[in-house]
Amino acid sequence: MPMDGPLRDSQSEAEAAVASRKSSSKPQRSGPGFDVYVSLTCTVLMLAITAWYYWQMVAMTDQMQKSSIFANVHTEYASSDILDAIETIEDFVEEHSLDQDPYYVTFLRLKYSHDPRGRQLDHARRKMVSWFMKVRYFYDLGYLPVTDPSYVEKIPGKDRARFLSELVGPLDDAVRLSTGRTPRSVFEFFREMYSVPSENAVSHLTLEDLPPDLRNMSLTAIRQGVASSSRQQRQRTSAPSIQGHSSSPYDEEL
Repeated sequence: MPMDGPLRDSQSEAEAAVASRKSSSKPQRSGPGFDVYVSLTCTVLMLAITAWYYWQMVAMTDQMQKSSIFANVHTEYASSDILDAIETIEDFVEEHSLDQDPYYVTFLRLKYSHDPRGRQLDHARRKMVSWFMKVRYFYDLGYLPVTDPSYVEKIPGKDRARFLSELVGPLDDAVRLSTGRTPRSVFEFFREMYSVPSENAVSHLTLEDLPPDLRNMSLTAIRQGVASSSRQQRQRTSAPSIQGHSSSPYDEEL
C-alpha cells in the first residue's frame, strides 16, 4: 500500500511528459508568411508603375498634340497668304491715316462700291479674322492652355493681338455694324488676354454713327445696289460690253 503514492506520482509525471511532447510536436499557427508580403509588395509596385506609365503616355500625347497645333498655327501665320493680308491692311491704313473719314469708312465705301481694292482689302480682313478665330477656338477647347505663359506669349502674342485690335478689328466691326450685326467677341477675347486697349475699336458705334450711304447694307440692299449698277452700266455700254460685264464681282465678293 505505501508504494501506491510513488507509483501514482511517477505515472503522472510520465503522462505529463508524454502530453508535453505531443503539444510540442504540433505546428504552431502564425500570421502570413514572408512570401505573401513579397507578393503583395510586388503587386502594389506593378500597379503603381502601370499608373505612372499611363500618366506619362497621356501627358506625352497631350504635349505632342499641343506642339503640333503650335507648329501649324505658326506655319499658317508665316504663309504668303497671311503675310500678304497683313501688308495689304497696313498699307491701306497708312495711306488713309490722315483722311477726314476714318479708314474703316473709306474701306466700306470701296467694299460696297465693288472697287477691286475694296475687295482685296476685304479678303485680307477675312483671312486675318479667320486665323485669330482659329487660335481662339484652340484655346476654348483646351488644345492650347490659356494658363501656360509659354503658349500665351507666342500664340498669338501681344504684338499680333495689338495688330488685330488696332487695325483688323475696326475693319471687321464696321462691316458687321453696317449689315446690322454685332461685333465679334474674338477681338475682346484677345484684348483681355493681353490687356490691349481698345483705342481704335468701333464696337461702341451704331448704324447711326456711320455715314448715311453706308447704313443698312444688308444683303438685299447690296443686291439692289448691284442690280442698279448693272442697269446703269448696260445703258452706257454696247452689247459686247454688256456680255463682258455679266461676270459681276458680287459673286466673288460675298
